[in-house]
Amino acid sequence: MADFGDILMDFDAKSQKEKNLEKLKQDVKSLKRKRDAMLDREIKIRDDLNSGTVQNASVYRLPVAVLPPQNLSQRQVLPSDAEVQRLRNIAKTKQKLQAHALCHGVTSLREDNETKFIFDPYVGGKPFGPFVLRLRFIRTQAVLRGHTLPHAVPTRSLYTEYFEDAEDHSEQLAPFIRSVAKHLRAFLSRKQQCDQLRERFAEDIRDFQAANHCTAVSFSLCLKDEDNQEHITVSIAMIYDRDEERPKPKSLKVTFDPPHIEEDDIESVKEQCLVFYNMRLTEAVIEAF
Repeated sequence: MADFGDILMDFDAKSQKEKNLEKLKQDVKSLKRKRDAMLDREIKIRDDLNSGTVQNASVYRLPVAVLPPQNLSQRQVLPSDAEVQRLRNIAKTKQKLQAHALCHGVTSLREDNETKFIFDPYVGGKPFGPFVLRLRFIRTQAVLRGHTLPHAVPTRSLYTEYFEDAEDHSEQLAPFIRSVAKHLRAFLSRKQQCDQLRERFAEDIRDFQAANHCTAVSFSLCLKDEDNQEHITVSIAMIYDRDEERPKPKSLKVTFDPPHIEEDDIESVKEQCLVFYNMRLTEAVIEAF
């Protein structure tokens, strides 16, 4: 006959085994619920991304029922007010940097003891780049290590202008990067305008020139006088600053061939050509003529 103590031990072992089995079953059910919830969230996130209707992050949180219970016995150390304020400032700074990157197309990263500034400007709705400028910071000095910017951007001249006489280069870094970005965007915009103008009016434009990185632009348009059916050639020339997308004030020159045209007509055309100061080249030609 079995000993009573052995019977109790076997019963306890069997009970413990049943408890462990029941716990495993509950864990499996919980994991299945969590898996289903994560699959539903993944499908919702994917659908929203594809449809362009991404919502607030709180919408995609997992249900509380599938999250692991917090162990209340473990005391959590809450951050201090100063730490919360620091985290808030970091978040605001990150938002500003993201906004700056989206608006100006400039981002930066640190790699191989160098800081790389990456320029990805959008001009006329089209992306350009990436163009990279590499700086190495030694104490308070910024050393230009190289770049892939176009020759139209006077990178080394700008570096000398902003850093040559500066004791603390950190104060001149932001103005330098802004100036480089402005020169880059201006050149890309001028070149794009010239290419679009030549493509749009390929049969009407003659003697098109865009010298010195598209800072000296000139071309001629063949027009027809509606009164006497006489053909008139209007020559237009303008000068740009290297960091501007529109011509310099008072740089626009308009001449006519033949030159024997009524003064009122000349003044009228010149008045119409003032749109070149405020519009892109193709739109200005359409507006003026």
